[in-house]
Amino acid sequence: MKINRNTAAFRETTFDLVVFGGGINGAATAREAALRGLKVALVEAEDFASGTSSRSSKLIHGGLRYLDQFEFHLVREARQERRLLLKLAPHLAWPVPFLLPIYRGDPYSPLKVRLGLSIYDVLGNLGAADRHQMLSRDEILQRVPALKPQGLRAGALYHDSETDDARLTIENVLDAAAHGAAVANYARIRALTPSPRKGSRGPRIIGAEMEDRLNGQRHRISSRFWVNATGPWVDQVRALLPGYDGSKSVRLTKGTHIIIPSVAGDFAIFAAIPPGDRIFVMVPWHGQALLGTTDTDFAGDPSQVGPDRAEVEYLLDAVNRILRRPLQISDVVGAFAGLRALATEPGASPSENTREYRFHQDPWAQNFISICGGKLTTARSLGEKLVDQVVASIGGTMPESWTSHPTRKSPLPGAHIDNLEAYLKEASADVVRMFNIPQTAAERIVKTYGTRWGRVLEPILADRNLANPLSTDSTFLGAEVVHAIQREMAVKIEDFLLRRSGLNWYAPYELREAVPATAQIFAKQLGWSAEERESAIRNFVSSAYPALRRVAEPRLNANEQTAGRVPE
Repeated sequence: MKINRNTAAFRETTFDLVVFGGGINGAATAREAALRGLKVALVEAEDFASGTSSRSSKLIHGGLRYLDQFEFHLVREARQERRLLLKLAPHLAWPVPFLLPIYRGDPYSPLKVRLGLSIYDVLGNLGAADRHQMLSRDEILQRVPALKPQGLRAGALYHDSETDDARLTIENVLDAAAHGAAVANYARIRALTPSPRKGSRGPRIIGAEMEDRLNGQRHRISSRFWVNATGPWVDQVRALLPGYDGSKSVRLTKGTHIIIPSVAGDFAIFAAIPPGDRIFVMVPWHGQALLGTTDTDFAGDPSQVGPDRAEVEYLLDAVNRILRRPLQISDVVGAFAGLRALATEPGASPSENTREYRFHQDPWAQNFISICGGKLTTARSLGEKLVDQVVASIGGTMPESWTSHPTRKSPLPGAHIDNLEAYLKEASADVVRMFNIPQTAAERIVKTYGTRWGRVLEPILADRNLANPLSTDSTFLGAEVVHAIQREMAVKIEDFLLRRSGLNWYAPYELREAVPATAQIFAKQLGWSAEERESAIRNFVSSAYPALRRVAEPRLNANEQTAGRVPE
């Protein structure tokens, strides 16, 4: 099914619900409402998942450290959602074994770890093989020889899951659209219109002015209810409400991650950062490792957030405490930073601030709800609860489907898979046989798109050149670019490179070689002139590379000597 970006269609319908914000919370809410049969619109000012939802730790997890803060409800909900997502999107939520080494000076003892993980198991796991195990010093060193033996007391093995956060978000958007939702990226809300008459429960918002940022046209949207799911921008959108008093409903904290060489193989590492109660997480990420995260208050422009060298050095110091061979700044392959929009909790430090989500309703707009907080893991359940609240607020006679909970049983696109391991093996062989592409590319494509791999590779039948990789060592093919443009609303080269593919997270220092090839396909598909193509390349390079240069200049420069040059 082709998903069309048509902002003009927004003015032709009076919606039951309009959602502002195409991150994971907004996408999950729109999908929930669309599957129930509501008339839904989803409006995103930039691209889907362009903010926090493509810059997370890439984990579907219960939040082991939240047990220390007695947030048992949050952990239980997250663990249950992890188990559910394995059924609803097995190709996008794969279990990962975590090792928790315990060193002298850590804020937790082996006994405390055993107790915490026992509770973690009770709150939801995937079966006997998913339960935790306590390990001796020798057992943990046998699994990860790169760990420093000095001071190591013992350890534990437990399980959480990993995901591609941007793809998970986009699949929610696509499924919402497939079930009738009107969706648009690069569409900004400029104004909100109150009803001239105050309802029995207070003022209402009846309309919004939306600007299509690709052509400058403005459209009026009408709806019975509105949800503000804009994350770091939630208070900026609240400021459009007539009567807004300047109050803050979210607290922004910054999380920086770095990509480093793999040091733990298929294991993830969860470890303390003494002194204090901070921890770091290092997870395997496509042959490398993703290390994070920082947690500091942020007061700047959310659109300008990026990693600082000091934050990269902080993370290196944290992981080097437990490694035999310390990592250097020159080992850093890439870096990125995102913002958490936490529900405000006065007096708490950034790390102590609750990760529970809250629905904020201002008294001057009784049909307008803002989402504060939330996690990638709990987005589906957040959307379910929020749509329940919206339906109850709308009231009156309604279809029976409006009160159902379809997303508990409805797989995401491409996820109708009973046995993932068997399917990956069989489908990858079919891909190689039918399209004559390398095995590594076939496996990645099946794991990324699930049962939809045939649609992704279909353009190769008309143009064999689309089977070519985008760069020398890449498994990403030209056909994926065409698919992103035709079926996933990618309109800029960064939409594909940064979110539909996540190529920059796989091998950021190889990205430059892929940029011209990607831009050439966009130009052919969208009818760009040579000048427009070169402008797209320059814009991407100027926006995507400064953050990487600040923290990984040696690695980037070394690889640029052999990579294809991009016109400056």
